[in-house]
Amino acid sequence: MVAVMNWGAWAVATVLALWMGFDLLRTNRSFDESFLLSSEEGEIVDAEIGETAARS
Repeated sequence: MVAVMNWGAWAVATVLALWMGFDLLRTNRSFDESFLLSSEEGEIVDAEIGETAARS
């Protein structure tokens, strides 16, 4: 029983690692490096219309 749980845990970890790798590649292809690193702390910008969120 413990061996089955061990193999199951490794299978889940492998699936999650593959999913994260796929998402990494997809994100890198969708956005350039300057966009991914351009955020300033506390600033929220709607990329589609270029408006900033109102601060309360």
